[in-house]
Amino acid sequence: MKEEKEKMGIGSNKVCFGGNMGSGCKGLRKRIFSGLTGKSAIIGMMVAMAGMMMGCGTNEENYKKAYDKAMEKKGEEAESTIYTRVREMSREEKIVTGGDTVNVVVEYVTATEEAGFTASQLKKYNVVVGRFKQLFHAKSMRKRMDEGGYHGAIIVETGEPLYYVVLRSTTDLGEARGVADSVRVSSPVKLGDGFPMILRASNRR
Repeated sequence: MKEEKEKMGIGSNKVCFGGNMGSGCKGLRKRIFSGLTGKSAIIGMMVAMAGMMMGCGTNEENYKKAYDKAMEKKGEEAESTIYTRVREMSREEKIVTGGDTVNVVVEYVTATEEAGFTASQLKKYNVVVGRFKQLFHAKSMRKRMDEGGYHGAIIVETGEPLYYVVLRSTTDLGEARGVADSVRVSSPVKLGDGFPMILRASNRR
């Protein structure tokens, strides 16, 4: 039995049925098939073909998994880089206007289109009365401010995104400061620590 297996090449090199198409494997397969006749030859051929297909399929599947994983990592790295650069643009600065110094936060923001706002509504200086991780909460605060007499607020967002409720968006820092002072003492909604704040959109001039 052992001699017959050795003659046929069975068990001598299993990788030959796993997609390895070297000359040694070809010779081994030739020896296998030459020792088979009739139904045995057909069965042997089917087994060999199945092994080849399984090997090729496994190699292709492994390659695809490795490729997908590499692309996923590449995408995460790119996203992280973009996020870091956007956050690096966020800073505080002091601006003198009318003889007074005004603290301003500088950050890249965009109008939240999902909430119905457009880029044309976003100006350089923005009086922010709230900041939220969920758009739903930003919409809720905007509605309450409107019901309390402060109309026309818009919602803008950062790249994270965080959603800012902007009570007034203007090109005039003096106007923004006046609105901030007013809402600080008469807001119909309790404001969180640090609000109102004046945000200068770094992407507006």
